[in-house]
Amino acid sequence: MTDVATQSVRDGRRAGFAMLVGLALGIVAANSPLADIYAIVHHLPLRVGAGDWAIEAPLIEWINQGLLTVFFFLIGLHTNLELTRGALTEPGAAMLPASAALGGMIVPAAIYFGLNAGDAVALRGWAIPIATDIVLVLGVLSLFSGRVDPAVIAFATAAAIFDDLGAVIVIALFYGAFDQFWPLWVVVGGLAGLFLLNRTRRASLLPYLAFGCVLWAGLILTGLEGAIAGAIVGFSLPLSSFPPRATARAERRVSPVALLFVVPIFTFFNGGVMMDFAPADPQAWSVAIGIAIALIVGKPLGILGGTLLALRLGIGTLPPGTSMRDVIRVSLLAGVGFTMSLFIVGAAFDATPIAATAKLAVVSSSAFAALLGIIAFKMR
Repeated sequence: MTDVATQSVRDGRRAGFAMLVGLALGIVAANSPLADIYAIVHHLPLRVGAGDWAIEAPLIEWINQGLLTVFFFLIGLHTNLELTRGALTEPGAAMLPASAALGGMIVPAAIYFGLNAGDAVALRGWAIPIATDIVLVLGVLSLFSGRVDPAVIAFATAAAIFDDLGAVIVIALFYGAFDQFWPLWVVVGGLAGLFLLNRTRRASLLPYLAFGCVLWAGLILTGLEGAIAGAIVGFSLPLSSFPPRATARAERRVSPVALLFVVPIFTFFNGGVMMDFAPADPQAWSVAIGIAIALIVGKPLGILGGTLLALRLGIGTLPPGTSMRDVIRVSLLAGVGFTMSLFIVGAAFDATPIAATAKLAVVSSSAFAALLGIIAFKMR
């Protein structure tokens, strides 16, 4: 196995374990005598700034819109790196996982739409099942380290990268309420600064982070999803102008913070839901069923359909050493929708009973998809 693949599965193993620990602690806190304390801390109000420039929000929003920005930055940076120097530099190598990821977004969304048609509130959650959790996918693949071809890991990783990037775009376009107009100029200023830095090929990270902070503040003040600023900054870096060693060093520094600190905290506060498998609200039932079927059935069908379409059109080729059986195994594992799905639940339903049921559906469906993937790779 190559050094890159080995490092990926090792990172996935550690990050997946940390994420599951955060989830387990959150569930215990929400279903124990600590539940009241957990709820108080969850919604603890925090205010930063002064006057019209102040941002006030509960702790959970600072985590989802502030802390998670680091994770989104890692997604943007990693996608940028793969497109610039990694496995996705060749158009043919990039098109197959991109097509697979697109199918893996369209089919689950269509299934959710079909099961919740006519219910405007439930339809807010249409994007919940479109994302694959790259951290947990690599965590599961780490269980088979040495027995899974590196090309399979590369395909699964690339598909999940495009998947997460697509989810970021969906969040930016369809979630968040546009509250005020004047901060839009702050957003424009942040984007313009990043664009100019990219065009001038400025090979220093600090000015990108500075304009990224401007962009983040503008998005928050406008009422949009601030965390996407991280992905935009990561994707805007002209990595071809950065020394490869500096880029690798930046990713090594960001990755542990994002995967071993940010994501576990996110799962602790977002995954701690009451273990009530019998919600009284029929609307919540409809949402939960839509999520479960879309993740467990829709995701594999979409990944397979996108892959077959790319192969049939001749715009992509299977990586050497892989077969359609490997694609089927990866597609089963792609139903693990965790981090991004939980984020979209919060954006779609806020802190409502529907949100609690939707989170439970995401957790249980992702666990079932992971089990299917483990069984499939075990039979390899």
